[in-house]
Amino acid sequence: MTDGGNMRPLRFTHFGAAGWKITDGETVILLDPYLSRVRFQGRRYGPHDATEVPDDPRPVVKMSEPAGHDTATIDRHVPEADFIILSHSHFNHAMDVPYIANKTGAVVIGTESTCNIAINGGVPDEQIHAVRGGEDYQYETFSIRVIPSLHSALSCKLYKDFGTIPVQDEPLCLDDYVEGGTLAYLIRMGGREILLFGSMNFIEREIDGLRPDVAFIASAPPRLDIHDYTARLMRCLGNPPLVVATHWDDQGLPFGAPQDKALAHTEGFIQEVKAASPETEVFVPRHFQTLALDAQGRMRVVD
Repeated sequence: MTDGGNMRPLRFTHFGAAGWKITDGETVILLDPYLSRVRFQGRRYGPHDATEVPDDPRPVVKMSEPAGHDTATIDRHVPEADFIILSHSHFNHAMDVPYIANKTGAVVIGTESTCNIAINGGVPDEQIHAVRGGEDYQYETFSIRVIPSLHSALSCKLYKDFGTIPVQDEPLCLDDYVEGGTLAYLIRMGGREILLFGSMNFIEREIDGLRPDVAFIASAPPRLDIHDYTARLMRCLGNPPLVVATHWDDQGLPFGAPQDKALAHTEGFIQEVKAASPETEVFVPRHFQTLALDAQGRMRVVD
């Protein structure tokens, strides 16, 4: 955990799924910015079909088909970005990356699969930084440590989604967005250390001894397939003072639909954190809410 001066306020805006906007007022970093909320059908892992709600105007997209981007929602909530970092390359994390990168000029940081998604989408080479885990890069206003990680165990531990997304001329179908490897990230920005996960798993030896000021922890039910997930994670991180639940929602639902069931599951995660680390403050932001971290290390919801 950082302890010196020169602290600057930070803001974190939740995009749903594992998506975030992180800014110190100067640099804008996006994590897993998925805003298109595809109404998918026939997925091989996790829920097979998107949750149905009355009067859903979205088209049904089979996994064997390409999906369009919700450009109106993206444009409304992502007017600018400097960097886009990807935990992995499933469509509900990565499919909007080319549109955002081309629109904003943002640099894309991720695995080979992530970089190939960007290439397939016409993102210029100079905007693509490939990583595999272990890198620790310095940029002008922040630094980023790339941490090898693991995807959650899905479909009763029968999850199989390996391989690499190729460079190709045809549009990617939803099924083409394989995991492509999973990464976590430690961002040092504004005098703080921010640890970011995009899936419900981790490699203990890779994070043991980290002391982040804020940990963004994926909290959906697949965490329960991992032995002692929350308590082990809190111990590895020295019981961070602030935890933000991420990847908690039902991403098959459109924005604005009730998330009551997902929020009820998230209560269990909060209880696990509190049992392991009673002093830790836990936040569960709703879609497009912003958390403000002030120079004294206090966090609050601002909108």
